[in-house]
Amino acid sequence: MKKKLTLSLITLIAFSSYKLNAQKLYVNSISTYAFSMAPMNISANYSPNKIESVRSSFGKGIDLGFGIGYHFSSNISAEINISYLLGGKVEFTDSSNPYTPKETETLQGKMFRAIPTLKFSAGEKKLKPYAKIGCVIGLGTTLTDKSVSYNSLLGGSFDKIEETAVFSGGMSIGMKGNLGMDFNLTNKLAVFAEVNFISQAWAPKKIETISYTVNGVDQLATLDQRDKVIEFVDSYDPNVNIEPHQNNKSLKIYLPYSCWGANIGVKFTFGKAE
Repeated sequence: MKKKLTLSLITLIAFSSYKLNAQKLYVNSISTYAFSMAPMNISANYSPNKIESVRSSFGKGIDLGFGIGYHFSSNISAEINISYLLGGKVEFTDSSNPYTPKETETLQGKMFRAIPTLKFSAGEKKLKPYAKIGCVIGLGTTLTDKSVSYNSLLGGSFDKIEETAVFSGGMSIGMKGNLGMDFNLTNKLAVFAEVNFISQAWAPKKIETISYTVNGVDQLATLDQRDKVIEFVDSYDPNVNIEPHQNNKSLKIYLPYSCWGANIGVKFTFGKAE
């Protein structure tokens, strides 16, 4: 009898502890359209009478995901947000050669982001303004570069060259801040609106040509390894000869991913938050 009573007591305590902790957990959605922030000069548009710089950030675009949070109190929470950035396209052109069609180049970035965050809330029960601050960890980042260029030939003809190259590798660390408002509909359900900013740059490990056609014919196999793959490094010896079967080398570059945007989402708490 005593053993049964002890077991029942332990079960009750464990259940109560689980219930209390569950009441502090919540999940939320992420649905943001981000705009360029602190844009950098990516390239330029060339025409016979004008050269115009193209400034942007690869962090602009659609950012979707979810977050899991924990209420330490009614005013302080911690979150881990996971999102996927489908970056907007950055395009530029070159129409300076009167003997060939206009050349084009398009860049588009993609990135998984893990964002650990602290959330500080205030206000009444129904309306709770808040601020968040955290770091941004960029993983699995790629930047696809698609170009169409032309090579002039004798007699006024030309070759059409289409190339696709992908920047990849390397982890990116940045910072994120949010200002928003929770509208608590019930003890469990809330909607929120916020503005946020991300300060971030990414240094890829390499760029590799994955597609190369001339007049619609695949010519990738005709390229040497040194013409297909470039490794980005902190330093290298320019006097060292790169063999055809080796990767080429270039100095490391940092690509802009800073952005700002607005997020409207839903928050669900597992039980009544404190």
